[in-house]
Amino acid sequence: MQPVTRTQPLPSDYQAYVDADAVLAYALATEDPNELCRSGAVASPLFTSTLVVKAFTDTMSTAVPEGAITGTRASVHGMHDVHYFAPVIPGTKVRITGRHHGVKQTPAGVVVSNELSVQDLDGTLLLKHYWTGMNVGGTVDFERGEDLPDHLFPDAARERPIGSHVFDISPDQAFRYGGASGDRNGHAINDDIARAEGFPSKIIQGLCTFAMCSGAVVKLVADGDPGNLTRLAGRFSSPVFPRQQLEVALFDAGTSADGRRLVAFEATSNGVTVVKHGRAELRS
Repeated sequence: MQPVTRTQPLPSDYQAYVDADAVLAYALATEDPNELCRSGAVASPLFTSTLVVKAFTDTMSTAVPEGAITGTRASVHGMHDVHYFAPVIPGTKVRITGRHHGVKQTPAGVVVSNELSVQDLDGTLLLKHYWTGMNVGGTVDFERGEDLPDHLFPDAARERPIGSHVFDISPDQAFRYGGASGDRNGHAINDDIARAEGFPSKIIQGLCTFAMCSGAVVKLVADGDPGNLTRLAGRFSSPVFPRQQLEVALFDAGTSADGRRLVAFEATSNGVTVVKHGRAELRS
């Protein structure tokens, strides 16, 4: 069963159905530890990443003129940042639009970011994904657009640990995530493809790892309810492999000027930091 259905009225303008069974499948495929999500009553924080993929790929394909970025050694998912405004209700339809957000040169390569908005059919904004790709080693002779919202890990937060949650990554994790999300990238499901890209074996999809981070955040600081989140952001720094563990550690990062609780987090696997500069913001 497909997790979503889509229509395509206009380029980068889509409708998607929030299937209650798909919501449940996503929670189970990402080992979501929160009963509200595991029961299918509410969507896990990263579920809508499955709905916005088509808008992302179409928007990304026109973000930079062909050939403008040179010297790219690899293209990876660099960062992901979601801002939440209203709940996504299982059993309803949503509208998705995409726009270019920015093209920036960094020492590591060229960052291309896109903004993907999810609204209900009455036009109420539910959330925005800032989906950022990194062209590793690439160069571009122009920059444009806006800077991404900051989510750097504050050093002082390390002195205020909140707790951690550990996930066991199963041998079939990437396959289950691929079934629930539609993300069956070759390096996640085929050892030969993964080795050709320089990995020792299959790796877990980045958004699967990030979804696990979101589950830990909701469990430890949001009372098990994703509706208490207003933002979730992080930077991918290394892959996670099947048959290993993922530990997500949370730290108190204070309070925002408008009263939201700020939480910093990072994820490690096999002694390596795999998600860094994690930021969660919660309703006051």
